[in-house]
Amino acid sequence: MNISRATLQRRRFLQSSSVLGFGAISTLYAGRKLLDLPSRLRATKPQNLGPLAPPSPAHDFADQQEPPLSFPEAPSESGPNLPTRPELELERSFREFLLTLDLRHLSAEEIIDPHRGVMDGVKNTLPPINLWENISPTLKVADELRERLQTPLCRITSGYRSPHYNAKIPGAVKGSYHTSNQALDLVYFCSPKKAFNTALQLRREGFFRGGIGLYPTFIHLDTRGYAATWRRV
Repeated sequence: MNISRATLQRRRFLQSSSVLGFGAISTLYAGRKLLDLPSRLRATKPQNLGPLAPPSPAHDFADQQEPPLSFPEAPSESGPNLPTRPELELERSFREFLLTLDLRHLSAEEIIDPHRGVMDGVKNTLPPINLWENISPTLKVADELRERLQTPLCRITSGYRSPHYNAKIPGAVKGSYHTSNQALDLVYFCSPKKAFNTALQLRREGFFRGGIGLYPTFIHLDTRGYAATWRRV
């Protein structure tokens, strides 16, 4: 699916506008209720219950009045102080793009998270917009692999790597498919060998054409267009 940058920006604007509009309406409605409360209290008249008996000496008149109205404290807008990560450039747009893929098991955040890596002082980045579509077939393979394994994904250790960042990765080759946004390194909550063999079965079935690598703690997947297999254990 080809999605233009302008389309993604329009979606962001509409979503942001709707959230701000709802917040403003909620604030106005709450304020009106609070301002209207005294008038409603003044409009309330006591029922005519006939002449009152003189107060008992054992009770002060103040004891017979209703307790004053109390209002709950307004919730804190900031909430608890949770650790936050700096937002990557184009992160919101990239997240919206990932949501259009309708993946069953992979969340946008766990796909984005590996792009926050730092190696020898070099920060990784999200892929350029013109490379976003390249990862779609590989993500769909990883999603189907998760379905076949019936085992949760532990984490994605590597997705797109900028050329400068890739150069800092020990053992990475210059033309890695990570630099073209076609590869993923995946850790599942099962043995890497089981995930590797399941990926081989998917490829035999014609689900994809690409590379499958077995490593001691993870597997590599890419959709390069032809079969390649290696084991480094």
